[in-house]
Amino acid sequence: MNSTRRQPIAVAALLFAALTGTARAEDTPAPTPAIQPIPYSGKIVSATGTVPEQAAIFADCQDGSERIHGQIEADTYRLDLPPAITCTVVLGDTDWEADAQLVSDAATALPQTMLIYPLPVPQPEIARELIEMGAQDRAVRQAWAAGKRDAASEKKFAADDRKRQRRLRQIITTKGWPTISMVGAEAANEAWLVAQHAPPAQLKHWAVFMRAAAARHEIKLVNLATTLDRVRMYEKRPQIYGTQYSTREDGAIQFYRIEDIANIDKRRLEMGMSSFAALQAQLAKPPKPAEPTKPAEPAPPVTPATPATAGE
Repeated sequence: MNSTRRQPIAVAALLFAALTGTARAEDTPAPTPAIQPIPYSGKIVSATGTVPEQAAIFADCQDGSERIHGQIEADTYRLDLPPAITCTVVLGDTDWEADAQLVSDAATALPQTMLIYPLPVPQPEIARELIEMGAQDRAVRQAWAAGKRDAASEKKFAADDRKRQRRLRQIITTKGWPTISMVGAEAANEAWLVAQHAPPAQLKHWAVFMRAAAARHEIKLVNLATTLDRVRMYEKRPQIYGTQYSTREDGAIQFYRIEDIANIDKRRLEMGMSSFAALQAQLAKPPKPAEPTKPAEPAPPVTPATPATAGE
């Protein structure tokens, strides 16, 4: 009986304490712990050998938070990113640019090397031609993927490929491999794209030029990794970076054989690539609607009778 009478008094006391700020610590709910950011850092490389003094690095994250600004010291960048949130890391300067890096989760992501390059293009005519060749390469493959696969279109498809590859051989013979410092990053990427659809023997030959250019930071390491995997796949050898896959009828992704898969992330890290798990998660997501602007590093479209290539 007495305990029943005391209950309203106890409730009233708690209410009074809450209103007057005299509540006991044990009566106050514990505050939600703040999410601790994750240090995320990596290397910056440049074909010129130096990083511009005014270069800045920042990240925009999908949680809607304010832009995160990082620090650059010598050839290393560092940011504090939230865990379990996808962020886009951007490095740039007035006269320089770099491809944006997508970080799915800073807690598990591998630190990616960022390649920064000057905007002026010493060979603008060749650059424009290579960019046009890359656009043609995509257009014909998009038409093929859309279902236009009669005998006439297949014949034209092959003829157009040979024409682009013949022109690329001429450029390489007279100017050398189209590097970033020669034609700019976009055109260098398009030269690589056209090369991916060359016959296996030709691609293997061009891979030698790509290795030399990559050693000077003149092409993207992810492009070299993709080419090396593609060559190995053509030779029926297991790939080493996990860039080659096919799509089954049910839409599932099936990777071609991978050598020493236990150490694949170590090899991918050396090429400035994301983890293999992050790539698998990316490919498992449904495709997004086409963006009005061109992505910084487009993945090559599916080639008839050849595998798809995992872009980074």
